[in-house]
Amino acid sequence: MKKSLITGLTYAILVLGICGTAKANLITNGSFEDGIYSDNPYDTLSIGSTNLDGWSVESGSIDWIGSYWQASEGNRSLDLAGLYQHGLILGVAFNTEIGKTYRVQFDMAGNPDQSYDKSLVTVSTTGSSGPHTFTFNQTGHTKTNMGWETNYFDFVALDSTSQLFFGDVTGLEDYRQAWGAALDNVIVELAPVPEPSTLLLLGAGLAGLGLFGRRSQKSRQN
Repeated sequence: MKKSLITGLTYAILVLGICGTAKANLITNGSFEDGIYSDNPYDTLSIGSTNLDGWSVESGSIDWIGSYWQASEGNRSLDLAGLYQHGLILGVAFNTEIGKTYRVQFDMAGNPDQSYDKSLVTVSTTGSSGPHTFTFNQTGHTKTNMGWETNYFDFVALDSTSQLFFGDVTGLEDYRQAWGAALDNVIVELAPVPEPSTLLLLGAGLAGLGLFGRRSQKSRQN
């Protein structure tokens, strides 16, 4: 009976491992660590800049933050509003499979130099949903306590390649609100939804373990 219990536990662990297998990030330079930057606390990038690997500025400008504030992951992050302009960035294309569901996950905060809440908009260029708007509550956060929050959205791929837009939409009617949404740690992977057959196998395995446990207990009582 002990051997059967070990076998059952091993089976359940293997099934759980299938459900939780780590996936590769499809995004290039999702933590904004790579590119050509100065020793300044931040660099302002405008349309046409090629300094930030894997991303281009499509409108306005952004600040590529170094030591100016605490990053969520690594040493660098973005302020999506630079030099009194609301910026919009586009990532390089990544491979997707038509009909598959993908999850876009990212960390968001806000430029703490101004206390109003910060907002960004994001969308996949060939996805079935969006655009998606997220807002960050700026209250109480500072350069050393940014309060990074993890957000996500899912999309179904409609093409064999996709790209991501991120843009600042903080107080668009007022240029004085161009202290924008902060962005870091962008990850894209297949949405973590187990296949129905895997869930059935897991349920059967756990049910079997429960039945075995009840039988063992009954045997001990007898």
